[in-house]
Amino acid sequence: MKQFGKSNLSRRNLIKWGAVAAGASSSPVQASLFGSKAPTMLATEEKDTIIIGSGFGGAMSAYRLTEAGHQVTMIERGRRWDGPVDGDRFSKSIYPDGRSTWLKNKTVIPLGPALPIPKNTGVLDGSVESGKSIVRGAAYGGGSIVYGGVLKKPEKKVFEEVFPKEVSFEELEKHWDEIGEKLLRSTLPEDLEQEKYWKHVRVMKEHCEKAGVKWEDMHTATDWDIVRKEVNGEIPGAIINGDAVYGVNSGAKTTLDNTYLKDAESTGLLEVKTLHRVIDLMETNDGRYRILFEVLGERGDILSRGNFICRKLILAAGTMGTSKLLVRAKAKGHLSKLNDEVGKGWGNNGNVYALRLGLTPTGSIHGGPPSAGIADYENPRGPMFIEHPQLPLGFEFGGLLYFGIGINPTRGHFYYDKDSDSVKLSYPKKDKGQENINEALLETLKKLNEANGGWTTSAINGFKEKVKDDAVYHPLGGCVLGKATDFYGRVKGYTGLYVNDGSFMPGASACTNPSFTISAIADRNIQKILGEDY
Repeated sequence: MKQFGKSNLSRRNLIKWGAVAAGASSSPVQASLFGSKAPTMLATEEKDTIIIGSGFGGAMSAYRLTEAGHQVTMIERGRRWDGPVDGDRFSKSIYPDGRSTWLKNKTVIPLGPALPIPKNTGVLDGSVESGKSIVRGAAYGGGSIVYGGVLKKPEKKVFEEVFPKEVSFEELEKHWDEIGEKLLRSTLPEDLEQEKYWKHVRVMKEHCEKAGVKWEDMHTATDWDIVRKEVNGEIPGAIINGDAVYGVNSGAKTTLDNTYLKDAESTGLLEVKTLHRVIDLMETNDGRYRILFEVLGERGDILSRGNFICRKLILAAGTMGTSKLLVRAKAKGHLSKLNDEVGKGWGNNGNVYALRLGLTPTGSIHGGPPSAGIADYENPRGPMFIEHPQLPLGFEFGGLLYFGIGINPTRGHFYYDKDSDSVKLSYPKKDKGQENINEALLETLKKLNEANGGWTTSAINGFKEKVKDDAVYHPLGGCVLGKATDFYGRVKGYTGLYVNDGSFMPGASACTNPSFTISAIADRNIQKILGEDY
């Protein structure tokens, strides 16, 4: 049988694949081929440049391409959430609804109980793969909608332990600076820290000082003028109530839809296709790329199917999305020239959580964003950074939450499972690297407990000293720079095919939240590509 995407398709294969037309045909295929209830079949559209995904890498790519005068089409599986700031765009953290979660009947926050919700195309996608509870964004603006807003720059020494010399710290400095300015990178103002919403931050710092543990203020993407309006009661509270992972209704968290993507759209050169879920990728006879997609309704129903053809394709669907699309395409022979590094190098960024409970009051309201952390780079078990995020429970629980980020050398890989026609993650059951990170976190928290009282646990009602290391907020790798691609994201074996998102990271982000560094490297990459490939 001839390869799909390389030649004309038979009627049988057309129905089988749910694709649209043979070759580069622009004639719509009638829905009657699929039965009376089948999704509408759309005509093929031809584009020059397509970006799949609107997260940090996709947004940087769209911004630079449109700035340079290039027409771009962006495909995003999630919805737009950039309407008027009216206090009710997003789900609340304490009482989540269908807007919180991507196409599930229960919430997917790994730290709390799963709560029943209506199935909808909400902002946070969660899945359990190879023993890991992995969460990621599903919205226009990608991970920026659901991240904590942390924009931490790596320490140079730690960065150079993780990244190849071809991606230099010095080269990224200008990108970090420019991105930080645009996203309003800043620390919690001293006067706001004295408000009741940040009592937990004050307690965290006091405990560190009493235990002789060095703390530092953390930089976040925050508009403090909006935060002050929340504090003063001029607008409904959002970030002061700890909202983050489901979005921040007030707009106090700086997100991509209201910065880089907004600027790209203002040029008139960015066409955005939301609620478009990409199913397959393939190469055409003339060296272009075909993208098969489904158009979704807000409850996840498939309204139509179609395909685009483009000359340049930038994959920015995130670590899980990009890696799975490429592994699937290679396994099915649609992109057969992909090398054996595609799908390899997946890491959890050393993510680990723990709670300290049994403490003096820390506040019934834990306001965001995460504003203080512990730089534990000299830990004998390996460098790590420990953040103190808010835990918005809405009642006084006498506790503080800690989120450790270390350098875990353990790597997983993606593989295509023919029986289920899906791509899955394989990750070692025995994870020595993570065990070291867990022990490092416990040792630091033990110092805090010995000086201040309390105990360490992984659950609100827990007493046993342990941590939670199966929750992954920072999946990284799968299409690593210098391995699956060159050092600027050009996919090896192909012309005009690029990876520009967290899948290019080497499985770790040098003891930091990765969004800031992904953005800087993506900006570096797309500027190089613009200068040489356009």
